[in-house]
Amino acid sequence: MCLCLVSVASADQAAQTVLVYASRSYSLSEYTAALDRLSALANQVHDHPNVADAAIDELRGGWKVQGQGQTFSISTGWMIDQFEKLQKAPDKEVRDRLLQRISALKADAEAFQQAVPDASSSRAALDQILARSEFHQVHGPTWLDRLKFKVAEWIFWLLTRFFGSSSAPVVGRIFVWTLVSIAVLVLAFFIYRTMKQNARLETIMPEVLPVSAKQWSVWMAEAQAAAAKGLWRDAIHLAYWAGISSLEERGSWRPDQARTPREYLRLIPATSEHRPALSTLTHQLEVTWYGHQQPGPETFAETITHLENLGCRQV
Repeated sequence: MCLCLVSVASADQAAQTVLVYASRSYSLSEYTAALDRLSALANQVHDHPNVADAAIDELRGGWKVQGQGQTFSISTGWMIDQFEKLQKAPDKEVRDRLLQRISALKADAEAFQQAVPDASSSRAALDQILARSEFHQVHGPTWLDRLKFKVAEWIFWLLTRFFGSSSAPVVGRIFVWTLVSIAVLVLAFFIYRTMKQNARLETIMPEVLPVSAKQWSVWMAEAQAAAAKGLWRDAIHLAYWAGISSLEERGSWRPDQARTPREYLRLIPATSEHRPALSTLTHQLEVTWYGHQQPGPETFAETITHLENLGCRQV
C-alpha cells in the first residue's frame, strides 16, 4: 500500500514538473507585455534578489509567439542565465546587457506588428522604368548561366570531396589557373606552328620572283605576240625586260625586283659593250611606257636590233 502511494505521488510530481517547464505561448501583445515585466524585474533584482525567481519561472521552457499566421520560437536560456547571475551577485553590467537584450526583442516584435507598406505604386514605377529600350537586355539568369553555375558547383563538390572543404577554394584557384595556363600554351603552340609553316612556304616559294625567273626568250615571244596585235607599247615594254632577263642570266648583277630601269643601267660599266644598247632600250621604255610618245612598228624593229646587240638572238 505504501509503494502504491509513493508511485502515485511520484507521478503527480512529474506531471507538475512537466507543466512548470512547458513552453509558454503568447500572442504578440502578450509577448511585448511579458518583455515589459522582465524589464521591470531586472531593474528590481539589485534591491530585491528574490524577484529573479519570478522571472526565471516565467522564462523556463522557452516561449512561442503567434502572430499574423506565423509562430516563432524564442530561446530564453540566455536570459535565465543572466537572471541567475543577478540573483547570486547583482551586477550593473549584467543587468544592462539583459535590459538591452529585452529591449531588442521588444523592438523586433513592434517592427513585426507594423503594417507592410503598399508597394504597388513603386512596383508600377519600376515596371515603367524597366520597359524602356535601354533595359531590354536586362533579364535573369539564362539557361547557360544556370549550366555554368551547376558545373562550377559540381567541380567545387569534387574538390571538397577529394581535398576537404577548407582546401577547396585554394585548390579551385590552382585548378582554374592550370586550365588557363594549358590554354595559353596550346594557343602559343598553334601560333608557333603556323609561323613555322608560313616561313617554310616563303622559303620554298619566294613572294617576289626575279626578272630572270622568266627566260629572255619567253619575254621576247610575249613581245612578238603583242606586236602582232599592234600593241606596240606592250611589245616594247616586254622586249626591254627580255634584255634585262638576258643580262641577269649572264650574271651582270644580283637579281633584285625592286630596281628601276635607271638603276639597271647604272650597274653596267661605261666601258661595257652592252652599255649603248641598254641605254637606248632604257630611253625607249621611258618615253613610250612611262611617257606619252606613241610607238610604232619602226620603234619596235629598232628595239629588236638593240636586243640582238645585247646577245638576244633568236635561232
